[in-house]
Amino acid sequence: MIDMLVLRCPIRQVFESSSTETALPVVREVLKTCISLSDLKIPLESSLDAHGEEVALTHRWESIPSSLSTMAFKVFDFRDSFKKDADVQDFFIEIKASPAKLTQGHNLFGSDNIWQCAERMIHLLIDTYPHLIEYLEQKHWSVEQVDITYHSWCNTENEALQFVNALQNVSNGQTRARTGYSGTAYFGKSNSRIKKIKVYVKLLEVMNQLSKLKRQGSKAAEQYTDDLLDWAKGMVRWEVSLKTRWFERRGIDNNLFALSRVFNAQNYWQQATQDLFKALEGKQMRIIRDEEIEKQLKAKFPTVNARSGKVTYGRALSAYNVFRAIKERGWNEAIRTVPSRGKFYDAVEMLHEVGLSKALLQNLKGDGLQCEVIPFIRYVEVNFGEQYPPFALQAA
Repeated sequence: MIDMLVLRCPIRQVFESSSTETALPVVREVLKTCISLSDLKIPLESSLDAHGEEVALTHRWESIPSSLSTMAFKVFDFRDSFKKDADVQDFFIEIKASPAKLTQGHNLFGSDNIWQCAERMIHLLIDTYPHLIEYLEQKHWSVEQVDITYHSWCNTENEALQFVNALQNVSNGQTRARTGYSGTAYFGKSNSRIKKIKVYVKLLEVMNQLSKLKRQGSKAAEQYTDDLLDWAKGMVRWEVSLKTRWFERRGIDNNLFALSRVFNAQNYWQQATQDLFKALEGKQMRIIRDEEIEKQLKAKFPTVNARSGKVTYGRALSAYNVFRAIKERGWNEAIRTVPSRGKFYDAVEMLHEVGLSKALLQNLKGDGLQCEVIPFIRYVEVNFGEQYPPFALQAA
């Protein structure tokens, strides 16, 4: 699916108007005037000079709302810049958004059709600022970036988290992981003008986003149904950001209309990820299967908010993380790396109450007792026929 789309369109340098006299012979007068930011009738900011005159008009990024999400919009004007390059657009607009979020409130699945995605975004812009259409060189819309994402599956969220964290240690030639955070792995330079790859546990992102939407009172929160959240369990997302240079190196025109005729999301995604998947060949990871212990800790040590009645599992998950640290690194190393000894021994006491003695914990060695060695390849099998949930296909 197309997860993010960045589009750019130049603004006309001159505006042409004409008038025709009724008397014969017909006289046609063409007036050419330079277009200014103020002509666009969009929210602008300015500075005042010493005489109180407005100078340096600028347009900051603004959010254009759809019924379920927003699209970012900005006008760039580099016509007076000393860095002006004759080969680069110097007066243009840029819009960027997740097309899926604009239309359905979430991006757990969505369209591969770049023209349909772009059309939604352009229509949203013109619906908001209808007068802009006369200033845009519409035939020159270009695709500056497209994020294409597909997913594979793990059996559980815990398994997905361990897999993605293990990816952070992968390197092979030019394919190297960058330091990420738990549940997310990055490949490629952060400022690359060609492509970037991000692999992450999707449900973690979804739950954070859902909490934010609920706090904001957004109607988009209603789109995250129980069926949708259940479908996302164990989902690992493989996201590729393709920039203009990626297309240029393959002789592909990034003009929106030209690109729409040849665009193949699955093929481009496969090309962009082939080096990464090659780096994963033959590599293995160790999976610790202790979901039952996590369930017991949550059942025995829930935290109930006295005011709202909301149940959270911060203490239980903290104890579970200490258990994982002991199994992965051993008792002594876990004591050294856990931030607080007090929290460490509180966790040991909680683990004792769900049936794990201190003696047992002290004798767990490194990878633990129930560690399973699994080849990476099992988790990187992306099935393009399973990118939509069954209930979405039935509704279609």
